Formats: sequence, C-alpha cells, structure tokens
Amino acid sequence: MKKIIAIMALCVIITAGTVSAQAAANVAALMYHSVRSDPARWDDFTVSVEQLDNDIQYFKDCGYITMTATELATANMADIDGRKILLLTFDDGYSNFYTEIFPVLQKHNAKATMFLVGSYINRYGYLTEDETYEMAHSGLVEIGNHTNGIHQAPVESLHAIYTDKTGMLDVIADIKSNGEKLKKITGIDVTSISWPYGYYTQELDSAVKDQLGYKISFSTDYGVNKFTGNTAVPLKRMNREFSASTQWVFDRANGKF
Repeated sequence: MKKIIAIMALCVIITAGTVSAQAAANVAALMYHSVRSDPARWDDFTVSVEQLDNDIQYFKDCGYITMTATELATANMADIDGRKILLLTFDDGYSNFYTEIFPVLQKHNAKATMFLVGSYINRYGYLTEDETYEMAHSGLVEIGNHTNGIHQAPVESLHAIYTDKTGMLDVIADIKSNGEKLKKITGIDVTSISWPYGYYTQELDSAVKDQLGYKISFSTDYGVNKFTGNTAVPLKRMNREFSASTQWVFDRANGKF
C-alpha cells in the first residue's frame, strides 16, 4: 500500500512539473485604431462597428476569452494553460472608443486595452479625461501607454532617436511622464505599453520594463503568440483592416496564413 502511495505521489510531482514546464496559451492580439459608422471613413485603420461586434462574437463562440494586457502578463500560467485568449488592443485614444467601441465591449462583457497618447487627451476627436476615467473603472478597459510626445515624431526618425544614448533617455522620460499623466487621470498604475508605429529596440524595451516597471509591451510585428509567461520581448499583433472578413481575421489568428 505504501509503495502504491509513493508511486502515486511521484506521478503527481512529475505531472505537475510537466505542466509547469510546458504551460502555454494561444494568444491572438488584434490591433484596432478607429471604429466608425461612416462608410466613407473605413480603411486599413478604421473598421465598422458591425465588424468589431462580429469579431468579438465569433472569437467568443470559438472558445476564446478576452483579457487585458496586464491580466495576461500577470496570469498564473496554470490557469490559462491551453486556453485561447483574445487581446483586443486599440491605439491612440480616439473619441469613438467611448461612443462606438465601449458599448460593444459592454454588450459582450469583453475586455480590451486602450493605449493612449497623453498629449491627445481632451483634443477634438480624442478621449476626454472624464471618459478615460469612467472606462478605466468599468472593469473592462485597461489604459495603456502609447507615449506622450514621441508618437508625434516622424517614424523615419525613430531609429536615430532610439539608438542614441540621449535619445533613449528622452524616450524613457517621455513614457514615464505619460504614465504619470494617465495615472493622475485614472488613479491606476499604467503597466502596459504599445510602441508607436510598432517600432522599438530590445534595449529600449528592456529599459522601460526594468526602470519603469512595465509588465508587458506590444509591437506591430505580425504573428500569433504562443504565450508561456515570457514578456521580455514585445508581443506580436495583427492589424484589423476593414477589407478583411471576420473569418479571415480568425483564420489568421489561428496561424492559417
């Protein structure tokens, strides 16, 4: 009897070790920008309300659960092992996030992460402080960092800025100030970042996480993430353009293209 118990205990230990070592989740990170009802505005970075609604419903019907960026970064891998996770990410902070997107999230009880450019807040066409605060406390929306002034720099100049020592310090300071601005508005620490135009260097990404305490970052590199809990490098995202059908987006998120 003792021998049987010992063998069973050994099996539990081995099994637990195996699960821990191999735990992984399939993470589809979709990148949206603007969502509008006006067909004249639909393009590679602006989709319809119906498309967003269909995307969320289809993924949920196929067994995906939605999480915010930081929820994923801090998740116990044993809890999400083998799960299919949908990250709905939105860049820039357009005002239609509150008027068009937020109601869809509420309808589906779906979670999302909005990466805000601090210098855009309260400007025409962008979110207000009150809207940002309300959504941050809704339980559905995480407010992430999309830099303050760096996003306004021409994309072709970013390489020179990011690889220069002084430039790197300026970028880190810009991200720090934006995080502080967003925390002042919401009262919540900002722990996720989306790199402007998806451009980053590994040295800079690591510095932001080490020095500022960010838990997860995102690029615009195309691909599906096999998430094992490692957030040392930015996660990949797939841009959601108007020309793609929901089925195409789903197939792409499952590595069929």
